[in-house]
Amino acid sequence: MIVSYWGWKRTVGLQALYLRKPSWGLPFRTGDIAAECCQLSKMIDLSTNIERIQSLLDEGTDQSVTYAALEARMALEKVCYDRLRQRHDYISHAQLKKWQPGGVVRTLMEQVAPHVTKTCTLKMSKKPHQEGVEPKDDDFVEIGTEVGFNAKKIAKMWQALAKLALHVRLPEHKNHHIPDYGDKVAIRHKVEQVVEELQRLAGTTMTFSGIGKEVKFDCDCGTLNKRRADLLKVGQSVYCINPDCLASWKVEKEGDDFWFAPEKLFVECIHCTHQNRFHLRNVIGMEKNEIGRFACNKCGGENGMRWQLFQARFPEGDSPTEATEG
Repeated sequence: MIVSYWGWKRTVGLQALYLRKPSWGLPFRTGDIAAECCQLSKMIDLSTNIERIQSLLDEGTDQSVTYAALEARMALEKVCYDRLRQRHDYISHAQLKKWQPGGVVRTLMEQVAPHVTKTCTLKMSKKPHQEGVEPKDDDFVEIGTEVGFNAKKIAKMWQALAKLALHVRLPEHKNHHIPDYGDKVAIRHKVEQVVEELQRLAGTTMTFSGIGKEVKFDCDCGTLNKRRADLLKVGQSVYCINPDCLASWKVEKEGDDFWFAPEKLFVECIHCTHQNRFHLRNVIGMEKNEIGRFACNKCGGENGMRWQLFQARFPEGDSPTEATEG
């Protein structure tokens, strides 16, 4: 990493990351920031989405306004999902809790980048670092800005569009008329609100993968995994980011150092008693009545395994918990 200083400066709703050139004169390259701070790239172009939505609103028919609502909803998804795409090196797709835009952003804030919804501006000083000179005293060149947004507001607009335009009204009684489309005036008003937000977000000139110290480890499959150290919790389970790999790891910590213990279980071969290792996710994902077959890694003998319910007997003095029906 060829960066000798970085820090946050907060103003009203704005966060600026300042980077100094190193005092020993080595060249600054945008890609070098990734080692400690972030990875940078251009955001998706929202101009075509905005133009398409506006064109449909200009037609003014029930059908076109309804379709404009669908386009607006998809554009909001695109904004949130692009923030995920930029940060997918730091979280497995399998660990996303929800697919809805609001849920995706919440997961990113909790596990990847707490500042994902904040406006961030990256600036670089023109001069080498000087002892005792604060960043605010230097002349900086702006590299780019990621425009932030209110995640709750985005989620509410996304839900409102579906409620107003994308569902047929549920009848309340036998004589209740079921219209083909929703209230055109209400739909148009909500779509215009979304267009205004999209126009504001279109001011983004670059996106950040996140800011903070990285912790890295290699999975058995050969994939390099990265996580933000400040967001890791002892005992947390992290999945390999390779979508074809089922490995998972338990976060452990000694002092300031993190390490990752593989989550695995062993099944004894019925032929030679060799302990065969399996990824925990591979076995947990089996259905209750499913029989998993495998060849022993040592003798090659065929084995089977499946989940089975057992009755638990408690030692005297222990109070069993109540079973849940169903």
